[in-house]
Amino acid sequence: MRNLRRQFLWCTGATFAAGICGIPSSALPQSRKMPSPPEPAETEPHAASSTGRTPSQRALLQQHEREFRESLASLSERVNELKEEVAELHSSSIFSVKIYKQSSEIERLAKQLKNLAKS
Repeated sequence: MRNLRRQFLWCTGATFAAGICGIPSSALPQSRKMPSPPEPAETEPHAASSTGRTPSQRALLQQHEREFRESLASLSERVNELKEEVAELHSSSIFSVKIYKQSSEIERLAKQLKNLAKS
C-alpha cells in the first residue's frame, strides 16, 4: 500500500515538474489541423428570392397571416359584443346561457389564434 502511494506521488510530482519546465508529456507531436469544409450539397443556383423562401412557402405564409388577421378581427368583434351585453346587464342579474356560449366562443377563437401564431 505504501509502495503504491509513493509511486503515485512520485509520478504526480514528475508530471507537475515536467509541466512547469515545459517538457512535453508525450513523444507524439500534438499539431492539429482544421478539417476541410464539406462540399456543398447543391451546386446549382437557387431560383428563390434572397430570403431563401420558395414561392409556395411565401404563399403559405401569406395564407397563415391572412387567417391570423381574420381570426383576430373575429375575436375582437366577439369581445366587443360580449362587452356590450355585459354592460347592459344589471349586477343583480344572473348571466344568461347566451353570454356563457359567447365566452366559450371567444376562448375557442383565442386558442385558434394561439395555434396560428405558433405555426
